[in-house]
Amino acid sequence: MSHYSSKTTKIGSIFFVFVTGILFLVSACTGSTQSRNREEAIQITDSLWGSLNQIKQKFTFKIDEIEERKHEMDSVLQWLRFANEERLTPEIKKQILQYGAIYRVYKGYASAYKNCVIKAEEYFYEIKALDKQVKKGRYDNDLPAFGKEFRRLNGGLTVLNAEVTDILARLNSVEPGYRRVAGDVEAFAETLR
Repeated sequence: MSHYSSKTTKIGSIFFVFVTGILFLVSACTGSTQSRNREEAIQITDSLWGSLNQIKQKFTFKIDEIEERKHEMDSVLQWLRFANEERLTPEIKKQILQYGAIYRVYKGYASAYKNCVIKAEEYFYEIKALDKQVKKGRYDNDLPAFGKEFRRLNGGLTVLNAEVTDILARLNSVEPGYRRVAGDVEAFAETLR
């Protein structure tokens, strides 16, 4: 083997080692970046879970509870129309007026409350799907796409939180009155059937 080809082989070997080292560093850095991106996306997704859990904790009524109360109250109010004026004491008249006012609140917010519970459940599945994609590495090299999905979900949760807060403020404001008068008014309506 000539001196020239031996020198070429050594240079080729050194070049190969050099290029291999660079490729190793690039892949390690890329892997590190992908790993950092994934960890960051996982933490951000966890914040979505936190927001959703805060909303779900506000749901103090079962999904159909207000809707069922509204229907029951509507039926009771229909029966009360047949009440003989002489049978209505001042106290029961006052309770019937309160009952009617509570019914109007329920009528306005029963379906909205149920829709909020359903929306929260839909967000649960959307966040779960995003979480799964993040953990599989779907967004490791596409943080802008992840950011877009995060902003969509976060914006929706913010709107839902405001809606739930408003609806529950109204429902909770009449809850003590409902508990105070419902039993008496509904028992009185039963005497008319």
